[in-house]
Amino acid sequence: MDDLNFNVDDIINDVNAKIKSAEKNEADEESVEAEPIADTEDSSEACEQADNTDEKPQETPEATDDKPEPILAFHEDKSEEDKSEEDEDKEPEKPEKQEKKSKSGKKKKKKRKKSKVNNSVFGGIILVIVILTVSLVLAVGGISIGMEYYGIGKTDEDIRFNIPAGSTNSEIADILVNEGVIKNKKLFMLALKFEKPAAIYPGDITLQPSSGYSEIIEKLSQMRESYKTVSITFTEGENLLDIAKKLEDNEVCTADDFLFEFNKNQGFDFENDVDNNGDMFYRMEGYFYPDTYEFYVNDSAGNVTKKLREQFEKKYETVKAKIKNSGMSLNEVMTLASIVQLEAASEDEMPKVASVFLNRLDDPDTYPMLQSDTTTNYIKNVIKTEADNTASIEHYTECYDTYKCKGLPAGPICNPGMAAINAVLEPKKTDYYYFCNNLKTGETFYAKTLDEHEENLVKAGLAKKK
Repeated sequence: MDDLNFNVDDIINDVNAKIKSAEKNEADEESVEAEPIADTEDSSEACEQADNTDEKPQETPEATDDKPEPILAFHEDKSEEDKSEEDEDKEPEKPEKQEKKSKSGKKKKKKRKKSKVNNSVFGGIILVIVILTVSLVLAVGGISIGMEYYGIGKTDEDIRFNIPAGSTNSEIADILVNEGVIKNKKLFMLALKFEKPAAIYPGDITLQPSSGYSEIIEKLSQMRESYKTVSITFTEGENLLDIAKKLEDNEVCTADDFLFEFNKNQGFDFENDVDNNGDMFYRMEGYFYPDTYEFYVNDSAGNVTKKLREQFEKKYETVKAKIKNSGMSLNEVMTLASIVQLEAASEDEMPKVASVFLNRLDDPDTYPMLQSDTTTNYIKNVIKTEADNTASIEHYTECYDTYKCKGLPAGPICNPGMAAINAVLEPKKTDYYYFCNNLKTGETFYAKTLDEHEENLVKAGLAKKK
């Protein structure tokens, strides 16, 4: 829509420029009385007479007091006006005939007449010219402005949001753009200028992009009741199925609608960096940032997804450079972070736990599999309960079971927090290849060899001494 913004700016600037020009012409416009033209018989006499003759001063007629100040006036370049006026008063001359000049060498100028036009006529002219200008832009630049203004080709999905009290028209326009209701702020501001609503009320509102600008402005000018909201906290390590059920339990939207919308592309930049390897059970698993959110009750899954995407993208921007420098893809970072999130006993242990998995990944010949129990739990609790058929279960089991597949699983197995993500990006430098946790005390034991690891299992109470 870049072209669209440019064209509307041209319209607004053109109208404002012509208004200023009209005001200046109204204050300064004068009629100039022309000097008489004298015939000369020879060039020498004309030159002599021109040297000895003073020019007559120009007289300015008094301005009439009954002329109303115009709202908008248009004028052409002076040289073009003079030419057109002269062309009307004289018949065409043959090429060999030259226009006669006065002894002072100046052409005759016609007296301008000041028009008397009332404000309503100028108001009509303004409206007609703006409409014609918009029509010209549509013809030259395409129909994108018209489609945007009337909502043609835009979604009819309900978008629910809040307009804070005290917001200016410009701030409201920014909110509409950010929420995806409109795409062109300048076009909306121009529409407000001509619609002239009595007031725009703050508060909660539901709009559809397909409504068009006039209907949107009409709804903004109506009083509205506040919508009921609910605050939900999502903890690190929850998977999308857990999140979907929590949203449904709080009457925000249905679980099925959420899973469907959340796993679609929503047009956010980071989505371009998400792998689509075809083996991920939920394509956007791992791309939900755990936090506390406030939602409208009985909202659409699209609105919910948009709010969640915005938060994840903000967090993603803070680590984007680190991910690029890590040598891993975004999907690899989020997948490993999801495993670290569930495996580590605490945030303090995450950098060491991450180092264990990274060391194994760096030595695939010796350690081809990560052997994480957390992936087995994901298969049991998510894949086997949500897969459509046995064939799907078998396929995704092979892709996610780190006791069978080599390296990382196909995708994240939960939604990690920032501590787990940073642990993967900035791990401890260790030579550990094994670890285990004491489930009662939370203590973590690390080992370089399998023999050491087996001894640690006994220490952690996970195995009996042989």
